[in-house]
Amino acid sequence: MHVVKLNIIGEQVGSEEFFEFVDNYFRSLYRSKQIINEECQYEPIDDGVSINLICPEKDSYTEKNSTIYANRWKKKIEEELHCIFKFKYIGLEPEFGKTNIPKKQNFLILKTARFSPLIEGKSLDQIPLYKIPFTYHDGECYNDINFWENNYERIIGLWFNGAVGERWAQNQLQKHDSELSKQGIKCCKRIEEVTQIPTYYFLFNNRAWGQKKDKNRKCPSCGNDWLLEGGTYKNLYAFKCDDCRLISEFSPNI
Repeated sequence: MHVVKLNIIGEQVGSEEFFEFVDNYFRSLYRSKQIINEECQYEPIDDGVSINLICPEKDSYTEKNSTIYANRWKKKIEEELHCIFKFKYIGLEPEFGKTNIPKKQNFLILKTARFSPLIEGKSLDQIPLYKIPFTYHDGECYNDINFWENNYERIIGLWFNGAVGERWAQNQLQKHDSELSKQGIKCCKRIEEVTQIPTYYFLFNNRAWGQKKDKNRKCPSCGNDWLLEGGTYKNLYAFKCDDCRLISEFSPNI
C-alpha cells in the first residue's frame, strides 16, 4: 500500500458544501478500492486541508482508474468551488507494506477481505475493483459488488456478535441459496462476464458436526464431490465446485 498526500486548496474549503462534495468523492474512490481508508482525516493547512490517501498502487487515485461518479465529484469541487487538487507521493504505508496485485488471474473468488472482496484464486492476493471492467448495469461503477459487500459485512457482524439473529445470519453466510448468497452469486456471474475469468462465490462454513462429516459434505448446489485433495482448515478454501462456481472452507469447529 502507498501513502499519497492530497492537499485541497481554495477559498471555499471548510464550507458545508465542500465537505459534502469531498466526502462523496472519497466514497466513490473507496467503492472502487482506489483508496482503502473508508474514513479520511482532514488536517488543516494554509488555505485548505490535507488528507492522506492509502492506495493499492501509486496511481490508484487517478482519474483513469475512477468511476464516472468520482470524476464528476472531483470536477464539481474544482469548477464549482474553485478548489485545486495537489497530490504528492509519500511512500509505502507502514502497516500494509508492499502489496502484490497479480497480473495473471487464474480464477477469482468473491469474498470479503482486508481491502478488496476480489481475490485471485491461486496466489490469494487481493485485486482492487478498479483493475476489472465496471460491473454494474449502467457500466460505470461496481455498485452491485458494493451492495453485496455492505450486506455481507453487516450480516457477519451480526453473526459474530451472537446476541441477536445469530442463526439467521449464519444461514445467510453459509447456505448457497440464501438471499445474501444469491446476491453474491449474481455478482460473480457478472464479474466472469466482464473479465472472462472463472469467478467463484465463497461460502462460509462454521458447522459443529465433526471432521468426517465436514469432509464428506457435497456441493450444496449440484450434490457432487467438491473436496480438494490436501486441503486443511488453515487453507482459505478446501472445497471447490467448478460447475457451480462455489468455494468453501473447512469448519474451524471440526
